Amino acid sequence: MVTVPEGLRRSISGDEGGDEWLEALPALIARAAQRWKLTLGRPFEDGMAAWTAPVTGPAGTAAVLKISYPHSEARHEAAALRVWAGSGAVRILDSFEDDWALLLARCTPGAALRDEGLEDFDHVRIGAELIERMAAATVPAGGPFPTLLQVASGLADVASERIDRLAGSAPIRLDRGLLVEAVSLLRTLPLTAPREGLAHGDLNPGNILRDDTGGAVRWVAIDPKAVIGDLNWDPWPLITQIGDWTAAVTPATELAARTRLLADLTGLDAARIAAWSTARGVESALWAANRGWWTGFRGADGDFARARAWASATKILGG
Repeated sequence: MVTVPEGLRRSISGDEGGDEWLEALPALIARAAQRWKLTLGRPFEDGMAAWTAPVTGPAGTAAVLKISYPHSEARHEAAALRVWAGSGAVRILDSFEDDWALLLARCTPGAALRDEGLEDFDHVRIGAELIERMAAATVPAGGPFPTLLQVASGLADVASERIDRLAGSAPIRLDRGLLVEAVSLLRTLPLTAPREGLAHGDLNPGNILRDDTGGAVRWVAIDPKAVIGDLNWDPWPLITQIGDWTAAVTPATELAARTRLLADLTGLDAARIAAWSTARGVESALWAANRGWWTGFRGADGDFARARAWASATKILGG
């Protein structure tokens, strides 16, 4: 019997092809178990776009099986993990891309950075170290990864359409100037990137896991949505999602201080980090609004408020 966590079922059900994928999931898992001769454990509960579970290989190797719901952002996850080769990100052991199946090294204890209750300095320092390690990787010429110019341009087009369609009937007050500025930033920031590389794309504190395997404490990133482009794209979720960030909006001065710290540790541009965070915050809010999530946990109202704070932080940082 294959157990599908309720959160994953709710997230995927009703999406394009989602119900069909959920129906096919037991067969996908069975094929992976047979292919790699795996003993399956109980699936993790917190996945929203993939079924993941601890597994044991034929030689007793501890690993994680991941079967992703097919979507464009996850298409090149295996390729990105191979580029990073365990430096800053989890090691990939094998993959079968026809089934969107990955076999990954297991992190022990696997606790997420978001749950560690660290001080801001340590939280940012850990993220900065991973950004630097992943940025140091050499990306093979002709690789499969989309460019940030392509990705951000597509997000700008979608954001513009959602603004036109949703703003007139929004149940919350919208800042038209902020919406226009965010679309402009999505279109223009990729054109002037001072430092480019293979960016993770979703470096939130839930995607950074502690791994004490071998006796030394280390941290690794998981679940990349990899793009080639401005490395200042990555820090937004890392810096935003500290503490009880959904209950209260972090003041702009505090966001600016965290951003300066990360910029000092990585050599990235603090003002560009804040500008990207403004744009990505608005895009996230419009995504939530498009699903009818105007209020509540991670609702559009909260995302818009955080984006306004980031816009103020951008001014503090000289952007």
